[in-house]
Amino acid sequence: MAASYQLDIPPIGKVDIYESRQCRRVTLRVGAGGIVRVSVPPLTTPKLIYEFVKANIEFINKAKIQVEKKAPKHIFTASEHFSTKSHTLRLSPTATDNRFHGKVSAGVIEVVYPSDVKEDDEQLQEFIHKAIAAALKIESKKYIIPRLATLAKEHNFSYNKVDLRDMTSRWGSCDTRGRICINIHCMRLPNHLIDYVLLHELCHTIYHDHQAGFWAKMEEVCNGQAKILDKELNKYHTRY
Repeated sequence: MAASYQLDIPPIGKVDIYESRQCRRVTLRVGAGGIVRVSVPPLTTPKLIYEFVKANIEFINKAKIQVEKKAPKHIFTASEHFSTKSHTLRLSPTATDNRFHGKVSAGVIEVVYPSDVKEDDEQLQEFIHKAIAAALKIESKKYIIPRLATLAKEHNFSYNKVDLRDMTSRWGSCDTRGRICINIHCMRLPNHLIDYVLLHELCHTIYHDHQAGFWAKMEEVCNGQAKILDKELNKYHTRY
């Protein structure tokens, strides 16, 4: 069953709302991919839903961690071509060493591992994911930090600090003190969607919710394309 509609509820992000006549009270669950689903009786007000979700933030965050632990991770193989914007993954089995080694340099993410270790080995895959994250962090420092400063200057925004993190479900966040956090996996997005994420968080330095004022500002800085870009971003995921 498709969601009746969505709400943006900081700091959770997008929440799927399901209206049902069979529903007697507001309930929530966290599904695959960390998606928060709230079931409500018909005519339940957005204000009540906001308050309910915010009262359950601790539960939601814990549930997301559990979902992430149970979710199957992408298995990287030597035969698969995987590239970030600036680096290509190279898996190199070797018979001369019994340890894992990783290096990010010269456009290559190289992971060296013992040749008797199978590609789907959990420890190897975890090592590969960390190596890719290291490359994305390097790319983010070079691209996202200066791009954020450029967009802030262009649209007359100000912010206090920017952090780059490997996050599981959100592309970015901004707290009430103007501290912006950007997911390093944004570097796997097309450049115009990276700009959208950055502008989204910059707008949150002024508007701390997703009400009419926020979206009016988003439409202004996105040349009237904010809703279209938001829909396009929904096709991408923070995980592989």
